[in-house]
Amino acid sequence: MALNPIVFTERVVRSFLRYQLTAYPFADDRLLAQMRKLLSLDETRDSPLLRGPYISLSRPFRTGAGDK
Repeated sequence: MALNPIVFTERVVRSFLRYQLTAYPFADDRLLAQMRKLLSLDETRDSPLLRGPYISLSRPFRTGAGDK
């Protein structure tokens, strides 16, 4: 099964936003509504809060002389 970077990124972002909403509870319902709107997936796509997706491609290490 191949990794789809777009789907993976969406999952990571959704998890991050969900964490932000649950880690900092508000007693004021109006502030909570504002925070939910600001941290919605559609809002954050155009904000500097999240950039990317970043993909790092690294080459494998070279085999050493003793590994032959």
